[in-house]
Amino acid sequence: MRVSILVFSPSGHTLKVAQLFKREFQNNDTIVQLIDITRNENYLEGSNIKEYLEEELDKHDILLIGGPVYAGHVEKNILNILDHLPEPGGKYGDLVVPFVSYGGVHSSIALEEMGKYINKKKRKSILGVKIATKHTLTQTLSNIINDGKPGKLEEEIISKAVERIIMTANKDYNKIKDVGRSFSYSKLPERILFKLLSQEFIHKKYKTVSIDTKKCIGCKKCVSVCPVNMFACSDNKIYIARDSSNCILCAECYHSCPSSAINYQYIEKAKERLEDGYAKLEKEQSAIYPKIKEDESWK
Repeated sequence: MRVSILVFSPSGHTLKVAQLFKREFQNNDTIVQLIDITRNENYLEGSNIKEYLEEELDKHDILLIGGPVYAGHVEKNILNILDHLPEPGGKYGDLVVPFVSYGGVHSSIALEEMGKYINKKKRKSILGVKIATKHTLTQTLSNIINDGKPGKLEEEIISKAVERIIMTANKDYNKIKDVGRSFSYSKLPERILFKLLSQEFIHKKYKTVSIDTKKCIGCKKCVSVCPVNMFACSDNKIYIARDSSNCILCAECYHSCPSSAINYQYIEKAKERLEDGYAKLEKEQSAIYPKIKEDESWK
């Protein structure tokens, strides 16, 4: 069996989850390819995303695709990748496992919307996974949510997920069903709310990240950490290189700047929404969908 993994990881947490998946598959004698699209202009800025995917994606039976949850949705760049997936058939299998990483507060409709995109691309979701990780936006608040995650518990969940993926893939193909409906696990009011409020609607007015040129020391840290290439340097001066609509409000530039030269308006709103780091977390932060009972077999 061959597996390809596509991942977008602004803060490195989703990439760590992807690497854990890769390790578990390799421990089960599975050939694995991992493509990290973070900061890759061919996937984030180019007009030929499908062509790049066709060029880089190896032959695979199962595709895993993962990204972070922002404002109750999976980050939009991952949805864009899903929208440009090459058609299944030939060297590409049609079995997909979407996974998300998030700070533990709410994963909401992220997996659900990924499942719908996967179905639209004539593929089958055979499993979905959500994994709790450190909440990056809380690292300057009074309490850091999920500091140290993903940890042992998350590794165990990923190990179980890989076992289920392998067992499912070994079934008679005609008996493998799409399980995307199981991704609608959030409570109905929350699902309705986030279907009405898009990620862009929630974040748009805060996409005002700018550089205080009097404080900037030209270290280029913001250039190196921004996952969507918002910053560039010319004549030792840092400037905003892309339209503000491309900013994803991940705060990597804000947290990494050694001279506090990044003006990041959203941090105050994040502090309010996350109750200064003490926001209520999802009851079961990391999980596999569809759920099974302890005594139930998926084999």
